[in-house]
Amino acid sequence: MDLSQFLLALRARRKAFVMVLVATIVTAIAVALIVPKKYVGTATLLVDARDEQAMSPARVLTFRDRASYIGTQIELIQSGRVAAQVARDLKLAQNPDLRAAFEADTGGVGPIDAWIGAMLLEKLKVTSSVSNLITVEYSSNDPKRAAEVANAFTKAYLATSLDLRTQPTREAAEWFEGQLTGMRSRVAEAQTKLTDFQRAKGLITADDRVDIDATRLGELSTQLLAARNATYEAQARHKQAAELVSSGGAPDALPEVMTSPAIMAVKSDLARAESLLQIASADLGPSHPAYLKHAAEVQVLRQKLSNEMKKVVAALGNAEQQTRRREQELQSALEAQQQHILKMKDARVQIAGMTRDVENAQRSYDAVLTRYMTTRIESRAQQGDVALLTPAIEPAKPAHPKIPLIAGLSVVLGLMLAAMMVYALETLDRRVRSRFDLESRLAVPSLGRLSRWQPTGGRLLPAPSGAARALPHPW
Repeated sequence: MDLSQFLLALRARRKAFVMVLVATIVTAIAVALIVPKKYVGTATLLVDARDEQAMSPARVLTFRDRASYIGTQIELIQSGRVAAQVARDLKLAQNPDLRAAFEADTGGVGPIDAWIGAMLLEKLKVTSSVSNLITVEYSSNDPKRAAEVANAFTKAYLATSLDLRTQPTREAAEWFEGQLTGMRSRVAEAQTKLTDFQRAKGLITADDRVDIDATRLGELSTQLLAARNATYEAQARHKQAAELVSSGGAPDALPEVMTSPAIMAVKSDLARAESLLQIASADLGPSHPAYLKHAAEVQVLRQKLSNEMKKVVAALGNAEQQTRRREQELQSALEAQQQHILKMKDARVQIAGMTRDVENAQRSYDAVLTRYMTTRIESRAQQGDVALLTPAIEPAKPAHPKIPLIAGLSVVLGLMLAAMMVYALETLDRRVRSRFDLESRLAVPSLGRLSRWQPTGGRLLPAPSGAARALPHPW
């Protein structure tokens, strides 16, 4: 059957075609009107990578990371934890019908909130496009219930997401707080140990003490060098005087003797007495009392001069001993200062180690304190990186069934069914509809074609009753 034959069959069986088409349309619309209406509550969430309450810098997400993150959020919305929280928030467990259904289904085994949450998830649909928007849809026969459950899912998801974010930080903040207590005591112990050691060693300001000790050591070295030179000079003068006296020579040539005021005074008196003695010896005689007086005076002055010279030599020996003693004292002081500086160096090394211990303990304490403050602040966050963009409102029109769409589809389906019905009827009851059908059936060419007969009134004889028509109508 070609297209022209099928069109002729449609024309001939137009009543059956129209009946099937109308029946299909009427049935579809009737079913659409009978089916319970379903309302869809829709809420929209905005996933934003920026988190204004996080102290750490936000990580820039790539396209793959963002898609993975949004997929994770979608699965979290559809998780049993969020669904059970929705059941608790809406207090669905208090519904007698739901409790009876739970008892009949599970025998009362398990939490009822999880069972109700699983039922809610069957009517929940969460989708996302290439943007940062997540759409939460919940379908129900009651429009108010659809919007209420959709909003409950968004609320439970936001609370669960925030709890998943803040719970680890709260636990970390508690752990850091415990660590801070021990580290604070270690810092105090290290600082106390350093202070006690500095107080015991007298090194409150170690740098100034180093300068003082070095200056003191330099002064002692200079004084020791000067005392050693003075000892050498005194030893040389005393040695010269001792050798002169031991050899029987007169110590008049010694510079100390020549410059001594007492010796010069005695020499002056001696010279005057000798002059008087010489005059008395020339004028008087050796037995004259005046001569004897002058002679005794000269003898006394010479003895006094000798004693004074001996005092000068003894003074040189005393000076040598004093300079040597001074040199020994300075040498001992220099050695003691050197030992003191060495001890101070050891003390400063220990102080440096203790100072490093204090600094390390303080640095560790500061790092832990900074981390503790960060985690403590983040643990008190009130919002995550997902926000509610538009809450679900009570839908005014049902989402299902869509009568205009069903009507349009019923027309298309009715046309297809009607065409199939005509084709089936034509196949079961084949009629001659055209010249081509006649030639193909008789296998002979046609001689002519009559126009369609239009009978006039009164000229057409009635057919006998019960008589069958010889030929069917060609139309």
